[in-house]
Amino acid sequence: MIEFKDVSKIYENGTHALNNVNIKIDKGEFVFVVGASGAGKSTFLKLMMREEVPTHGTVRIKDCDLSALSRSEIPYFRRGLGIVFQDFRLIPKMTVYDNVAFAMRVIGAKEKQIRKRVPYVIGIVGLSDKARSYPSELSGGEQQRVALARALANNADIIIADEPTGNVDPVMSMEIVDLLMRLNREGTTIIMVTHEHSLVRMYDKRVIILENGCVAADGKMKNSAHRETLGGARLGKPDENFATKYLDEDEEEIAEEPAADTAYSDAVADYSIYLEDSDGGDE
Repeated sequence: MIEFKDVSKIYENGTHALNNVNIKIDKGEFVFVVGASGAGKSTFLKLMMREEVPTHGTVRIKDCDLSALSRSEIPYFRRGLGIVFQDFRLIPKMTVYDNVAFAMRVIGAKEKQIRKRVPYVIGIVGLSDKARSYPSELSGGEQQRVALARALANNADIIIADEPTGNVDPVMSMEIVDLLMRLNREGTTIIMVTHEHSLVRMYDKRVIILENGCVAADGKMKNSAHRETLGGARLGKPDENFATKYLDEDEEEIAEEPAADTAYSDAVADYSIYLEDSDGGDE
Protein backbone atom coordinates (compact mmCIF):
# COMPACT_ATOMS: atom_id res chain seq x y z
CA MET A 1 0.00 0.00 0.00
CA ILE A 2 2.83 2.42 0.90
CA GLU A 3 6.36 1.93 -0.41
CA PHE A 4 9.53 4.00 -0.20
CA LYS A 5 12.10 2.54 -2.60
CA ASP A 6 15.68 3.85 -2.44
CA VAL A 7 14.35 7.26 -1.40
CA SER A 8 16.68 10.15 -0.73
CA LYS A 9 15.71 13.79 -0.24
CA ILE A 10 18.24 16.60 -0.51
CA TYR A 11 16.94 20.14 -0.08
CA GLU A 12 18.27 23.12 -2.02
CA ASN A 13 20.29 24.27 0.99
CA GLY A 14 22.19 20.99 0.88
CA THR A 15 20.42 19.28 3.79
CA HIS A 16 20.26 15.51 3.36
CA ALA A 17 16.90 14.83 5.02
CA LEU A 18 16.53 11.19 3.94
CA ASN A 19 19.21 8.81 2.70
CA ASN A 20 18.37 5.69 0.70
CA VAL A 21 15.24 4.85 2.68
CA ASN A 22 13.42 1.59 1.92
CA ILE A 23 10.12 1.06 3.73
CA LYS A 24 7.04 -0.96 2.87
CA ILE A 25 3.83 -0.61 4.87
CA ASP A 26 1.08 -3.10 4.11
CA LYS A 27 -2.63 -2.48 4.18
CA GLY A 28 -4.03 -2.61 7.71
CA GLU A 29 -0.74 -2.06 9.54
CA PHE A 30 -0.26 0.28 12.49
CA VAL A 31 3.21 1.84 12.36
CA PHE A 32 4.88 4.25 14.75
CA VAL A 33 7.61 6.41 13.18
CA VAL A 34 9.94 7.82 15.81
CA GLY A 35 13.14 9.81 15.84
CA ALA A 36 14.81 12.87 17.28
CA SER A 37 14.39 16.34 15.84
CA GLY A 38 16.10 16.44 12.47
CA ALA A 39 15.93 12.67 11.99
CA GLY A 40 13.80 13.00 8.85
CA LYS A 41 10.28 12.47 10.23
CA SER A 42 8.83 15.65 8.75
CA THR A 43 10.29 14.93 5.33
CA PHE A 44 8.96 11.36 5.51
CA LEU A 45 5.46 12.80 6.04
CA LYS A 46 5.81 15.49 3.38
CA LEU A 47 6.74 12.87 0.81
CA MET A 48 3.68 10.78 1.68
CA MET A 49 1.41 13.81 1.45
CA ARG A 50 3.09 14.94 -1.78
CA GLU A 51 4.23 18.23 -0.32
CA GLU A 52 7.71 17.24 -1.50
CA VAL A 53 9.09 14.79 -4.07
CA PRO A 54 12.18 12.63 -3.58
CA THR A 55 15.50 13.67 -5.06
CA HIS A 56 16.15 10.00 -5.81
CA GLY A 57 13.94 6.93 -5.62
CA THR A 58 10.18 6.52 -5.67
CA VAL A 59 7.29 6.86 -3.23
CA ARG A 60 4.20 4.85 -4.11
CA ILE A 61 0.86 4.86 -2.33
CA LYS A 62 -1.92 2.58 -3.56
CA ASP A 63 0.15 1.78 -6.67
CA CYS A 64 0.43 5.50 -7.50
CA ASP A 65 3.89 7.01 -8.12
CA LEU A 66 3.54 10.31 -6.26
CA SER A 67 6.26 12.01 -8.30
CA ALA A 68 4.15 11.45 -11.42
CA LEU A 69 1.15 13.35 -10.07
CA SER A 70 0.35 16.60 -11.86
CA ARG A 71 -0.27 19.71 -9.81
CA SER A 72 -4.00 19.47 -10.43
CA GLU A 73 -4.07 15.84 -9.25
CA ILE A 74 -2.41 16.49 -5.90
CA PRO A 75 -5.48 17.83 -4.02
CA TYR A 76 -7.54 14.86 -5.20
CA PHE A 77 -4.85 12.44 -4.05
CA ARG A 78 -4.77 14.07 -0.61
CA ARG A 79 -8.51 13.75 -0.22
CA GLY A 80 -8.04 9.99 -0.11
CA LEU A 81 -5.91 10.32 3.04
CA GLY A 82 -6.96 11.12 6.58
CA ILE A 83 -4.49 13.67 7.92
CA VAL A 84 -4.17 14.57 11.60
CA PHE A 85 -1.81 17.47 12.27
CA GLN A 86 -0.04 18.38 15.49
CA ASP A 87 -1.24 21.97 15.10
CA PHE A 88 -4.82 20.81 14.36
CA ARG A 89 -5.37 23.16 11.36
CA LEU A 90 -8.98 23.73 12.28
CA ILE A 91 -10.79 26.57 10.57
CA PRO A 92 -11.40 29.08 13.39
CA LYS A 93 -14.56 30.60 11.90
CA MET A 94 -16.29 27.22 11.60
CA THR A 95 -18.06 25.21 14.28
CA VAL A 96 -16.90 21.71 15.19
CA TYR A 97 -19.68 20.35 12.99
CA ASP A 98 -18.68 22.43 9.97
CA ASN A 99 -14.95 21.74 10.41
CA VAL A 100 -15.71 18.04 10.10
CA ALA A 101 -18.36 18.49 7.42
CA PHE A 102 -15.96 20.52 5.32
CA ALA A 103 -13.83 17.45 4.66
CA MET A 104 -16.91 15.90 3.03
CA ARG A 105 -18.24 19.01 1.31
CA VAL A 106 -14.95 19.66 -0.44
CA ILE A 107 -15.20 16.31 -2.25
CA GLY A 108 -18.84 16.88 -3.20
CA ALA A 109 -20.62 14.65 -0.67
CA LYS A 110 -24.39 15.06 -0.52
CA GLU A 111 -25.82 16.92 2.45
CA LYS A 112 -27.88 13.85 3.38
CA GLN A 113 -24.67 11.85 3.73
CA ILE A 114 -23.05 14.67 5.69
CA ARG A 115 -25.98 14.83 8.14
CA LYS A 116 -25.55 11.12 8.83
CA ARG A 117 -21.80 10.89 8.90
CA VAL A 118 -20.65 14.02 10.73
CA PRO A 119 -22.60 13.53 14.00
CA TYR A 120 -21.42 9.93 14.02
CA VAL A 121 -17.69 10.68 13.77
CA ILE A 122 -18.03 13.55 16.24
CA GLY A 123 -19.58 11.01 18.58
CA ILE A 124 -16.72 8.57 18.02
CA VAL A 125 -14.28 11.11 19.45
CA GLY A 126 -16.60 11.98 22.33
CA LEU A 127 -17.55 15.51 21.32
CA SER A 128 -21.26 15.26 20.53
CA ASP A 129 -22.02 18.01 23.03
CA LYS A 130 -19.49 20.34 21.33
CA ALA A 131 -20.87 20.21 17.76
CA ARG A 132 -21.91 23.88 17.81
CA SER A 133 -18.75 25.11 19.52
CA TYR A 134 -15.90 26.94 17.78
CA PRO A 135 -12.22 25.92 18.05
CA SER A 136 -11.45 28.83 20.38
CA GLU A 137 -13.98 27.40 22.84
CA LEU A 138 -12.25 24.01 23.03
CA SER A 139 -9.27 22.70 24.95
CA GLY A 140 -6.18 21.51 23.09
CA GLY A 141 -7.21 17.90 23.52
CA GLU A 142 -10.71 18.61 22.22
CA GLN A 143 -9.31 20.41 19.19
CA GLN A 144 -7.11 17.40 18.42
CA ARG A 145 -10.14 15.14 18.63
CA VAL A 146 -11.95 17.37 16.14
CA ALA A 147 -8.96 17.01 13.82
CA LEU A 148 -9.21 13.24 14.20
CA ALA A 149 -12.95 13.29 13.48
CA ARG A 150 -12.26 15.29 10.33
CA ALA A 151 -9.72 12.68 9.24
CA LEU A 152 -12.38 9.99 9.71
CA ALA A 153 -15.11 11.85 7.85
CA ASN A 154 -14.50 10.36 4.41
CA ASN A 155 -13.72 6.78 5.49
CA ALA A 156 -10.09 7.12 4.42
CA ASP A 157 -8.31 3.79 4.49
CA ILE A 158 -4.99 5.47 5.39
CA ILE A 159 -4.65 7.84 8.35
CA ILE A 160 -1.41 9.78 8.76
CA ALA A 161 -1.03 11.33 12.20
CA ASP A 162 1.73 13.89 12.66
CA GLU A 163 2.59 14.14 16.38
CA PRO A 164 -1.13 13.93 17.27
CA THR A 165 -0.29 13.83 20.99
CA GLY A 166 2.28 16.62 20.96
CA ASN A 167 -0.02 19.34 22.30
CA VAL A 168 -2.12 17.37 24.78
CA ASP A 169 -1.66 15.94 28.27
CA PRO A 170 -0.62 12.31 28.90
CA VAL A 171 -4.17 11.08 29.57
CA MET A 172 -5.47 12.60 26.35
CA SER A 173 -2.43 11.22 24.51
CA MET A 174 -3.49 7.71 25.45
CA GLU A 175 -7.09 8.39 24.48
CA ILE A 176 -6.04 9.55 21.01
CA VAL A 177 -3.79 6.54 20.44
CA ASP A 178 -6.53 4.22 21.71
CA LEU A 179 -8.93 5.66 19.14
CA LEU A 180 -6.38 5.12 16.39
CA MET A 181 -5.82 1.55 17.61
CA ARG A 182 -9.53 0.80 17.46
CA LEU A 183 -9.73 2.10 13.91
CA ASN A 184 -6.73 0.00 12.98
CA ARG A 185 -8.48 -3.12 14.28
CA GLU A 186 -11.17 -2.50 11.68
CA GLY A 187 -8.64 -2.42 8.84
CA THR A 188 -7.55 1.22 8.62
CA THR A 189 -3.83 1.68 7.95
CA ILE A 190 -2.33 4.04 10.55
CA ILE A 191 1.03 5.82 10.35
CA MET A 192 1.71 7.81 13.50
CA VAL A 193 4.80 10.00 13.75
CA THR A 194 5.85 10.79 17.30
CA HIS A 195 8.85 11.60 19.48
CA GLU A 196 7.22 10.05 22.57
CA HIS A 197 9.14 6.80 23.03
CA SER A 198 7.43 6.15 26.37
CA LEU A 199 4.04 6.15 24.66
CA VAL A 200 5.22 3.85 21.88
CA ARG A 201 6.47 1.31 24.43
CA MET A 202 2.94 0.87 25.72
CA TYR A 203 1.76 -0.74 22.49
CA ASP A 204 2.92 -3.87 20.66
CA LYS A 205 3.11 -2.37 17.20
CA ARG A 206 5.68 -1.98 14.47
CA VAL A 207 8.14 0.84 15.09
CA ILE A 208 10.34 2.52 12.47
CA ILE A 209 13.20 4.53 13.99
CA LEU A 210 14.76 7.26 11.85
CA GLU A 211 18.22 8.60 12.63
CA ASN A 212 20.04 11.17 10.51
CA GLY A 213 17.74 10.46 7.57
CA CYS A 214 18.26 6.68 7.66
CA VAL A 215 16.18 3.77 8.92
CA ALA A 216 18.03 2.79 12.09
CA ALA A 217 15.54 0.10 13.12
CA ASP A 218 12.29 -1.40 11.85
CA GLY A 219 10.29 -3.98 13.77
CA LYS A 220 8.04 -4.65 16.73
CA MET A 221 8.92 -3.39 20.18
CA LYS A 222 10.25 -6.21 22.35
CA ASN A 223 9.34 -6.40 26.02
CA SER A 224 6.97 -3.49 25.67
CA ALA A 225 4.83 -2.51 28.62
CA HIS A 226 1.78 -3.94 26.91
CA ARG A 227 -1.59 -3.04 28.37
CA GLU A 228 -5.15 -3.73 27.41
CA THR A 229 -6.45 -1.12 25.00
CA LEU A 230 -8.84 1.21 26.75
CA GLY A 231 -10.96 1.87 23.69
CA GLY A 232 -13.49 4.63 24.24
CA ALA A 233 -13.97 4.06 27.95
CA ARG A 234 -12.27 7.29 28.97
CA LEU A 235 -14.51 9.20 26.60
CA GLY A 236 -17.63 7.74 28.19
CA LYS A 237 -18.37 5.64 25.09
CA PRO A 238 -18.97 1.90 24.83
CA ASP A 239 -16.30 -0.11 23.03
CA GLU A 240 -18.53 -0.55 20.00
CA ASN A 241 -17.44 -2.23 16.81
CA PHE A 242 -15.83 0.44 14.70
CA ALA A 243 -17.01 -1.33 11.56
CA THR A 244 -20.18 0.70 12.07
CA LYS A 245 -18.23 3.74 10.87
CA TYR A 246 -19.32 2.57 7.41
CA LEU A 247 -22.89 3.77 7.66
CA ASP A 248 -25.67 2.15 5.67
CA GLU A 249 -27.21 4.62 3.25
CA ASP A 250 -30.70 3.73 4.48
CA GLU A 251 -29.86 4.31 8.13
CA GLU A 252 -31.93 6.90 9.89
CA GLU A 253 -30.25 10.28 10.22
CA ILE A 254 -28.46 10.57 13.53
CA ALA A 255 -28.86 14.25 14.28
CA GLU A 256 -30.08 17.46 12.82
CA GLU A 257 -27.41 19.56 11.15
CA PRO A 258 -26.50 22.69 13.11
CA ALA A 259 -26.82 25.98 11.27
CA ALA A 260 -24.04 26.45 8.74
CA ASP A 261 -21.26 28.88 9.59
CA THR A 262 -21.85 32.13 7.69
CA ALA A 263 -18.07 32.64 7.40
CA TYR A 264 -17.64 29.35 5.54
CA SER A 265 -16.51 30.82 2.22
CA ASP A 266 -13.98 33.12 3.88
CA ALA A 267 -12.46 30.33 5.97
CA VAL A 268 -12.09 27.73 3.23
CA ALA A 269 -8.76 29.11 2.04
CA ASP A 270 -7.21 28.45 5.46
CA TYR A 271 -7.54 24.68 5.16
CA SER A 272 -4.50 24.01 3.03
CA ILE A 273 -4.44 20.21 3.09
CA TYR A 274 -7.60 20.01 0.99
CA LEU A 275 -7.35 23.16 -1.07
CA GLU A 276 -4.37 24.64 -2.83
CA ASP A 277 -3.75 26.60 -5.99
CA SER A 278 -3.91 24.24 -8.92
CA ASP A 279 -5.01 24.10 -12.47
CA GLY A 280 -7.85 21.82 -11.43
CA GLY A 281 -9.93 24.48 -9.71
CA ASP A 282 -10.80 22.88 -6.40
CA GLU A 283 -13.55 25.24 -5.38
